[in-house]
Amino acid sequence: MVSVKKKKTKWVIVILLSLVVVSITISVIIVSQKKLPTEDLRIAREALSEAKEAEANLYAEKLYKESVQMYDSAMINWSRENERFILFRSYDKVINFARKSKKIADEAKDESIKKADNLSKNVEAAFVSLTKKIELYNKLFKDLPLSKSVFDAHNKSKMFLSESKIAHETGKLKDAEVLFKKADIYINHANTAASKMLRDYFSDYPKWKSQANDAIAASRSGNKVILVDKVAHKLYVYQSGKSIRSYDAEFGPNWMAHKERNGDKATPEGHYRITKKKERGNTIYHKALLLDYPNDEDRRQFAIKKQKGLLSRSAGIGNLIEIHGNGGKGFNWTSGCVGLRDRDIDDLYRLVSAGTRVTIVGSIEPLSVITAGLDF
Repeated sequence: MVSVKKKKTKWVIVILLSLVVVSITISVIIVSQKKLPTEDLRIAREALSEAKEAEANLYAEKLYKESVQMYDSAMINWSRENERFILFRSYDKVINFARKSKKIADEAKDESIKKADNLSKNVEAAFVSLTKKIELYNKLFKDLPLSKSVFDAHNKSKMFLSESKIAHETGKLKDAEVLFKKADIYINHANTAASKMLRDYFSDYPKWKSQANDAIAASRSGNKVILVDKVAHKLYVYQSGKSIRSYDAEFGPNWMAHKERNGDKATPEGHYRITKKKERGNTIYHKALLLDYPNDEDRRQFAIKKQKGLLSRSAGIGNLIEIHGNGGKGFNWTSGCVGLRDRDIDDLYRLVSAGTRVTIVGSIEPLSVITAGLDF
């Protein structure tokens, strides 16, 4: 009996072991038939890396972030599945997220390459536009008595343009775009303020033209007449209706204004006369021709502006406006006078006398001629 029982027990053990072996074999077969996500995750990682190299995080930010989120979801689900019993693991979600991540990363890379190429072309075109604006400033506005803020804005535009070009050359297209936009803002401010100043100034052109014509007409009798053009920075001597001399001239720093008061550094506009010729020893400016500023019209305008409160009660009208030497400095430096080179004041001094008419205008030519048809 004992022998029979032992045999039965032995067979039971053998059967149980066989069942275990079969179960393990079946489990191994089941697990081996499940697709692992490792290859899909590797492909997704490579796609994300390529997208980032194409700067999709900058130029296709939304797609790139979505791709990263899909990859993170794949990794989270893989971690969860690995915590489950091996027979119950399913990597379908992991693989699905990894494949979506790869697909979106490819889309982000393609979009980034396209946008970067377009941005590069747009920035290059913008450089041309901005350079033209800076050239316009240099051609039309740089010699105007502009405020410090306008002058600084122009310089900042040049600085940001230079930095933008460097960023563009090194492939930092987003930085180039940001810097360009800053440059554009500053040059637009400078050009807008300067163009307004110039247009406002030329609102007096009809009066200047009339005054210049009167001066030239007065010379037709044979008398010499001095005509000063502030915008052109020229002093002309007319006789018999023709210009017989022209000299480069310099004015006060606030030359683009009609003189209103003492100390405003503006050069007056209007009809004047030479009242006195000053030799060396009577002037610090080599030689000088004293004008009759302020004349009756200057005093009348001064009184009106004081009455309207446009000038302070303590303001004085000023005097001692001259055409004098010591010029040729290349900038507007006088206290409101007309400065000439010493050799030019010597020549002019010989040509004119006390009583010679002097007409000072903003410009002989209209604004369209001054700007040479440039669109501003």
